[in-house]
Amino acid sequence: MVSSWQKQNQELKDAKYELLAMTADRRGNLTTSWLDPASSSRVFSNLEVSDGRFPSLAAVLPEIAWDEREIHDLFGWIPTGHPDLRPLVRTPRWRQDFFPMMSGGQAPKWLDVEPDLPAKKVEGEGVTIMKVGPTHAGIIESGHFVFSLIGENILHLDAHLFQNHRGAEALLEEKPLQQVAPLVTRVCAADTVSNQANWALALEQLAGFKQSPQLVKERIILLEAERVLSHLNDLAQIPAGVGFQVAHQRALAMKELWQRSLKTLFGHRFLFDTIRPGWARYAPSDTLLADLSKLRSLWIPWKQLVSGHHGFVNRMQGVGKASLDQVIRLGAQGVTARAAGKMFDARQSLPWYSEFFRGPLIQSSGDVQGRFRVRLDELEASLEMIEQAALGLSRTNLQDQKFTPPLTLSGRAVTFTESPHGMNVHDVTLEDGRITRYHMRSASYRNWPLMAQAVAGYGVADFPLINKSFELCYSCTDR
Repeated sequence: MVSSWQKQNQELKDAKYELLAMTADRRGNLTTSWLDPASSSRVFSNLEVSDGRFPSLAAVLPEIAWDEREIHDLFGWIPTGHPDLRPLVRTPRWRQDFFPMMSGGQAPKWLDVEPDLPAKKVEGEGVTIMKVGPTHAGIIESGHFVFSLIGENILHLDAHLFQNHRGAEALLEEKPLQQVAPLVTRVCAADTVSNQANWALALEQLAGFKQSPQLVKERIILLEAERVLSHLNDLAQIPAGVGFQVAHQRALAMKELWQRSLKTLFGHRFLFDTIRPGWARYAPSDTLLADLSKLRSLWIPWKQLVSGHHGFVNRMQGVGKASLDQVIRLGAQGVTARAAGKMFDARQSLPWYSEFFRGPLIQSSGDVQGRFRVRLDELEASLEMIEQAALGLSRTNLQDQKFTPPLTLSGRAVTFTESPHGMNVHDVTLEDGRITRYHMRSASYRNWPLMAQAVAGYGVADFPLINKSFELCYSCTDR
């Protein structure tokens, strides 16, 4: 029998609403928040969990499967009818009665057992199992991949993330407002501006603060500068996945040039601590525009190099395909979704972007080439938005709006921005100026299940290329 909870959420999905987040709290409340892209309005569906059980949505809404598994691991609640309730975040080293979000901040006593979780594998004659990670050759964070292979062909990939779960959401509980930003800023270096903006927007929304046109421009510059940095990195890694080292190294050189510019302009190579409620860090327009010109002088010949290299272009075509149906079913976001033809970008639902954002840039192939092409187009669009916003800034108009959130601020806000990886969501609840629940849902979290599906049917040698074309974040998933 379908419950009213399941029916309501299914209807919202069928109406093409975008799932923002599924949030649980220790008081026994469960909330799904949805965005209507047509009106930018939010709709909430609430459920009071009784006896530690609730009807699973995952059977009809696969994109919620990870959320429910995480809630089971961290709160101990059971989503009845869930199709795959294996541990997602939990480690066998936690006691069976330990649930981090219900522990009141108490650390567990670790059990002396092997840390690996059960893996879903293909069994049969000729099938071999290959494990990669959790430690990788490089500076990326930990991820454990279990491949089921027949010869060189990938039958199934079981991705085990959350290897370095930091408990950021539990750490934020009971924090006063002034202690929140440093932690939120550092959850993830790749999406830090997006995270900072979400926190600032939450406080501003609850306090009824209205951003000035100057502040809006400063934040758009920072958000798009982060997108340029991320896309440069990802565009460098895709040719690296096929050994196209000239394109790889030149793109990394552009990335380094841009990071040095960010350090000079904004004080930090990763843009930490550049947004806070009522404020964003200002960069002189003339210096910013000069740095954009330097980057473009390298970008144009590099784009010609990769676009005109037939061997590289052919290698990307038809590899790692994700269909539009898969994207919609799994709730994928960002470049991954737009490369398969999904006409959604969270910037179109942010009114303060209306003067700058021209609409989603899409491809239809859903393969590595599609994801590569979307990044090429989006990077150029971001440079244009930065330039447009910078031309509209004036140092003579520069002034802090002197916004100080009330120390007794209370309420709940669900905010979102379009991070380099897609729609990034924060669900924030305050009581008397302290955090009672802070839930973060990154776009990478939404895209990892699709990446695991996209490699099935391709060769082992295709995995680095496919993985680099998604280029998802471990840190904001592990948080």
